[in-house]
Amino acid sequence: MKLVKLLMLLISAILLTSCVDSRGQVQDLIVAPDANVSAIEGKWEVTSLLYRLGSSIIDEESDYIGKEALFHTDAVVLGSEYTKEPSYKIKRVKTSDYLIYKYKTSPLSLGLQNEYINVITVLNQEQYFCELLQLDDKTAFIYREDGFYKLERKVAKVSLEEVLRYIDVEESVQQSFGSIEPENLNSGVLLGFKVQSFDEDNELPRWEYYTYWIQMKNGELGEIYRMDHLLLPRKNGFWIVEQERITENNIVYDEIHATPLFNLQNQDKFMEDLAFNFDEKINTFGAALDKVEPSILKNIVFVGNDYISVESIDRDRGDRRTLQTYAVDNLEDKKPIKLSDLIGETAINLFNEGARSVITMDDQVSPNEENFTLTRRNGYWTLKGRINFKDKDEELFREFNIKAIPPREMVSYDELSIPFDAVRLAIPDVQDIFSSPNNDFLVVITSSNIVIYSIEGYDINKVPLARVELPSDSTVVMSEWSTDRYPDIWKNEMLKHGAIEVEQN
Repeated sequence: MKLVKLLMLLISAILLTSCVDSRGQVQDLIVAPDANVSAIEGKWEVTSLLYRLGSSIIDEESDYIGKEALFHTDAVVLGSEYTKEPSYKIKRVKTSDYLIYKYKTSPLSLGLQNEYINVITVLNQEQYFCELLQLDDKTAFIYREDGFYKLERKVAKVSLEEVLRYIDVEESVQQSFGSIEPENLNSGVLLGFKVQSFDEDNELPRWEYYTYWIQMKNGELGEIYRMDHLLLPRKNGFWIVEQERITENNIVYDEIHATPLFNLQNQDKFMEDLAFNFDEKINTFGAALDKVEPSILKNIVFVGNDYISVESIDRDRGDRRTLQTYAVDNLEDKKPIKLSDLIGETAINLFNEGARSVITMDDQVSPNEENFTLTRRNGYWTLKGRINFKDKDEELFREFNIKAIPPREMVSYDELSIPFDAVRLAIPDVQDIFSSPNNDFLVVITSSNIVIYSIEGYDINKVPLARVELPSDSTVVMSEWSTDRYPDIWKNEMLKHGAIEVEQN
């Protein structure tokens, strides 16, 4: 019997290794339940907190430390959580890629030197339950809401009777609790969307931008509002971010503006002054227009507290598409920053490494570390680079992931209370998700809707609170969260600048 199990594990290991290609891409491998559970079967104990997200202190006390986890083919217990209908999935992943893009941390934070690790996902009635990163037969890591914990195997096998006894105890404890008064929670999110449209006058693409406001207060979803343009909350007040299409002397080009709204006594007068100043600027440089602005179309890719990323389409160079990131305060200077300005000296190596993963580098291909942005991936903002090249005089580009975590200067809050994989199991049409800092609601973006769900513990309440229809081809370019007293302030700011209530389905 032992020989049979050993052969099964050996075959599984060979298959797992074979499903990783040369670029570190991952494919799931689902095998028989007995072979799956054998990797983690038995009794485990949470022995330490390895890494707390957002903190350099890792020896803090935690309620999880000392808790036990029991894994059996027919039942699982993890602390106070359990399932009587588990199933298992195993996949082998490249350690650095998986930790950076799924958990926004690095192997160094966990003291890992393994190039590849096994990821074991436990499902409860085909819904996400937990995920273990297994190093060897005796050691695994598990992620909970505040960080990574180390699990050590204490017993190789447990009986179903023992696991069910644990479950009976937990069920009794939960039934003994009376009703709990809801906490005084208040949280809200500003979501910025870009929608591509068509400029019929110039027969060119153009882009429109909208901001949606979603707020949950004491478990109750409020009205959902929408306004034109992007309303950006910053430390010094609110700003409006917008795109302007200019047509002059048969030349069409775009400008991106970021305008502060604070200290404006008269918003109408401000808009008149803005228009007057712009006309005056055009007249002042009328003679200079003989040399003409380049015909460059621009669209916004990302907006954060202090930075804006833009895609430029140079019509005079065969629609060459490049990325630039600017400091909001210096946007009018049109001087893009480099990746190294944000993440330090390792930037150029990381950028070049990513570029080499998608294209062969030669004299015709020159990487430029200004050619980057932030983009959404599996519920997180991630760094993406772009490399431009020509093929038979045609302007082309390829994009690649940059293996670095976006700095807090670009993204202030970017966490998920429920893993993306768990949401995808429950909502197959999910394209993106945003999780409240108070863990009270989840915003799910599908191909055609914004769907809001309440969060109960670690699960989604499967009945949505509201659904709002989105214009086709909508793309998220901004997400800004507020809590405590600030959501009411942000909501009032939306209303002050013309937001309208949208219909909820």
